[in-house]
Amino acid sequence: MYSHADPQFDVAPLGDSPRGDALQAFAEANALLYEPSAAVPPYGGALFEYLENASVSDRFSGTVDGRLFDVGTVTGTVGGSQSRMTSGGVQITTSYTSTRRATHGYLVIRLDRALPHIVLDATQNDRTFGSSIPMPIARDQRLSLEGDFDSHFHLYCPTGYERDALYVMTPDLMALLIDDAGDLDAEIVDDHFYLYSNEPFDVADPALWQRLASIRAVLGAKALSQTENYSDDRVAGRAANVVGDDGRRLRQAFISTKSRMTPRRLLLIIGGAFVVIFGVVITGFVLILSAIVP
Repeated sequence: MYSHADPQFDVAPLGDSPRGDALQAFAEANALLYEPSAAVPPYGGALFEYLENASVSDRFSGTVDGRLFDVGTVTGTVGGSQSRMTSGGVQITTSYTSTRRATHGYLVIRLDRALPHIVLDATQNDRTFGSSIPMPIARDQRLSLEGDFDSHFHLYCPTGYERDALYVMTPDLMALLIDDAGDLDAEIVDDHFYLYSNEPFDVADPALWQRLASIRAVLGAKALSQTENYSDDRVAGRAANVVGDDGRRLRQAFISTKSRMTPRRLLLIIGGAFVVIFGVVITGFVLILSAIVP
């Protein structure tokens, strides 16, 4: 369980310079490993599965209160693929690619129990053409929740796992998400809880670490306590600590405004529509002239 007695990080070293030395000193003061650049860790979240040719910068990893804690910034090209098995036993793989580069700050916390795939897409950080999450989710998996939560987050869970999602997303946990992380996207994959920013984390800013410490101590602790007794009754035995195949991953749409509706493509669509309309007008004008002039 998380400790609430002293949830803060020691940020005093961040006042030193140069930047690299300050970050290294901060990591050592808080028993974390600092990597200025690193390979993408093998996590299952959207940033780690749907950003191609990606890399991580300013990564701080280790354990806090005996539990995995990982913070960093990941940059990559939006794109990915998903394989699924149909009811007839046929494996179908779908994929999408784009040229858009995306950069996100991330926080990863380890939970005790494996859970269904849940995405909480914050409305506050949406981009012009849709969600900032680099993963095209089939929209029929959206689950509406009570109160005004839907105005802050769009929740997605695998079809058939709505009851499980409601078990996890209690009103008090929803309130904490709105208050403490309303501008961040959240995701649960297996036994990992992720928070994403659509901007890189400024890890040299003490205020960031104070906020992350609060999120870990309050929101992380609530997520942990709320899920510690979860088990998927579709599979045999709580001891297995696994989720059924249908609940492990959301079904992907692979038709996404984020990857397909770029500003360049929007201009091409508008330009194409203008050409068509102009052609229709000219054709009509010619026909009218033909009818008038013998």
